Amino acid sequence: MRLSLLFVTLAACATAPTDGSDRDPYSPGLSKYEHVFHNVPANGSLPDIGKADAVYPVKSTELLASQSPVKDQNERGVCTIFTTTGLMESLYIKAGMPNPSFSEQYLQWAVKVQLGILPNAEGSNIANNVDAIHQFGIVEESVDPYRGTEWTAADDPDCKPDGTETQQLPAKCWTQGDPTDAMKAAKKYTLPRGKFLITSDHTAVAVGIDFFYQAWNHGLSTLPIDRNEMRKGIVRYPNDTDVTESHKQKAGHGILLVGWDDNYEVDNVGADGKPVLDSNGQPTKQKGFYIFKNSWGTDVFGVDNDLPHGYGYISQKYIEQYATAYVTSIPALDSDPAGPPPPAQCDFLCSDYGFAAGECQQGARCDDNGQCLTVDTTCN
Repeated sequence: MRLSLLFVTLAACATAPTDGSDRDPYSPGLSKYEHVFHNVPANGSLPDIGKADAVYPVKSTELLASQSPVKDQNERGVCTIFTTTGLMESLYIKAGMPNPSFSEQYLQWAVKVQLGILPNAEGSNIANNVDAIHQFGIVEESVDPYRGTEWTAADDPDCKPDGTETQQLPAKCWTQGDPTDAMKAAKKYTLPRGKFLITSDHTAVAVGIDFFYQAWNHGLSTLPIDRNEMRKGIVRYPNDTDVTESHKQKAGHGILLVGWDDNYEVDNVGADGKPVLDSNGQPTKQKGFYIFKNSWGTDVFGVDNDLPHGYGYISQKYIEQYATAYVTSIPALDSDPAGPPPPAQCDFLCSDYGFAAGECQQGARCDDNGQCLTVDTTCN
């Protein structure tokens, strides 16, 4: 089934060091799996709005023209923040705004402090990020520029990140303090409310995916990798051993899908890092890839392909099996943030049962504000 274009969220996002550090450029920083998929519904419960009889071209690259420049999350585990601003910038370009660039720094604060989602942890998911923008808005990058290094005890005695999956720290450690009053008073830009789905109209899509280290040729893989393949921006469908090994150090990543090429093909690679051969000794192939925008900068990932630096190709099968898509629509340039929804009087709260806004499954439906859960026998 064609995702006729979506924004994809995977949970790993960082890039080659540009700050003189000794960070391995082939081991970009990763986000925590449970943050990227926090309260995200299973794909089997999502609506598919693609047309069964739709005919799509074999290759689509026109959305590349409506993307903002690739950014670099550096060493912080905030890839879905970058995926979300990339989506937002693409939509504002479509709305007619020249050269939009929105603040990842401010969005991280809005999610943790204003929306109150996972305030004591670094990561977030795309749905929460879009909701924060919808309710409160965010400022332009020039107002609150991104800072790519993590806060440590040198910045605040309460901030001592240890890199573990379960560590809890005050929100200020993940937001690097609060924006100034002048930043908070600056013009805010917003987005319409978003939704989870499987396919979408022809716009870019943010997707959250399970991260497989060998498939990405990531330096933390316990299996053999090919650094040249990372420079080509190739992400294969993972072999079974890669899935097993990667889940021992589980992570996720956020990316933006902006096109596809049904004829693009690469060799299948086994757990030994070598091509998988057929009975005649010929390499077997993976065919059909999405084109995506990453947030690992433009120095290493995707520098040796026919796309702009920082872009890559990811297996369509990978996305269809291991990703969840989230979309919103093109905003009006003069739209204002919606503000938080009024308190709801509910017999059952969506949050108590792990339901996201609009989710419908197991005989229950969560309302569009993500507050009240009601019985709905049509939700299977």
